[in-house]
Amino acid sequence: MPRHAAVLVLVLGSAPASILPAQQDPVVASRAAYQQAVQAYTAHDIPSFLRYAIEAERLRPAHGGVVYTLASAYTLAGDSSAALRTLRRYAQLGYTADLAADSDFVSLRTSPAYDELRGALAQNAAPLARGRPAFTLPARDLLTEGIAHDPSSGAFFVSSVHQRKIVRVDRRGRVSAFSSLVDAGLPAPFGLRVDPSRGALWATFAAVPQMVGYDSAGAAPSGLVRFELSTGAITGRFLVPTDGKPHALGDLTVSRTGDVYATDSRGPVVYRLRAGTDSLERFVESPLLLSAQGLALDADERSLYVADYSRGLLRVDVATRQVRLVDVDDGILTLGIDGLYMADRDLVAIQNGVTPHRVVRLSLDARGDRVVRAEVLERARPDYAEPTLGVVVGRELFYIANSQWERFRDDGGVDAPERLQAPLVLRLPL
Repeated sequence: MPRHAAVLVLVLGSAPASILPAQQDPVVASRAAYQQAVQAYTAHDIPSFLRYAIEAERLRPAHGGVVYTLASAYTLAGDSSAALRTLRRYAQLGYTADLAADSDFVSLRTSPAYDELRGALAQNAAPLARGRPAFTLPARDLLTEGIAHDPSSGAFFVSSVHQRKIVRVDRRGRVSAFSSLVDAGLPAPFGLRVDPSRGALWATFAAVPQMVGYDSAGAAPSGLVRFELSTGAITGRFLVPTDGKPHALGDLTVSRTGDVYATDSRGPVVYRLRAGTDSLERFVESPLLLSAQGLALDADERSLYVADYSRGLLRVDVATRQVRLVDVDDGILTLGIDGLYMADRDLVAIQNGVTPHRVVRLSLDARGDRVVRAEVLERARPDYAEPTLGVVVGRELFYIANSQWERFRDDGGVDAPERLQAPLVLRLPL
């Protein structure tokens, strides 16, 4: 989804506001404390800068921008020991920074730990490439977002946000048109998922300025569309109920019984379309949902895991609809996740909301309530240009490596179109 307006290590306030009062929501309260810290820093009020930075970090201890700011505040306040301790945690979370280029940390340069820290931060930025190209697409101006796989034919389907269409790639890599949402009078497609048992391809859709034909004055709907897998014919449209609020369904998953779940990145809701019904229901509505993205059902489909860009991982009990945060062990980062998938008992996440971009495998405890280990599978590849969504096929993750979201402007134009790369899908062993 077009939540790609912010990099988590730099920007704190781009996600939708929580429906809880700020004093009750740690994310919102942390953002407010951070802004006060920035104001104090600008005013050269170091005691206030440190006080607000401590509060922001207490409320949101894994956010890169917050942790880095606290390290700066400790350094400027003369507490080198606390600054180094904070920077070690920043590096442990996987973030990167050039300390030598930041004058706030000049006083740390004589510390024996300084060079070690610089090395750890540089290592976090070092490319790690385990996957290999699966295929590329000839059209460069697609703004690719979602991908799905049909196990029967071996074909892949890729959504183009900019061109408002879906293309099909057969097992030999031949590309053909599958469906035009422009012709269907629908806005841009985002997440895709094949339901092989029912011969269907599902897609979410929403209107964004980066798509052709965007009308800022129009109230284009968001929702789900179902295609016949063999022909591309539309066999169902399911709109988000009108409530006067903005909505943007971004990603989806399909259960074995044919129920479809979809996240709304502009509202605190996960929708469900029950198999055989014709209307979306608000399956879950929770103040924990600030900017919901990827989602994945566990093996027995009793739990639905949801990636919230700003808050981390959530677990939804499908039977009771109860929502809770998934705990994480120290040093594990679950912010900035876009695509989310199950692989055996683990979660695989595409993190394009942190710097550097990466793909990680997150191991859960026996209860599925806590992430106990994280393994970086790929990171900072030279061919990355904002990876987005993927699909697990066997023991591999096929995912879009270079959506190039940042090249597509809000006026519908493209920056330096002659420099656009051919859309690339990578295959990564799991």
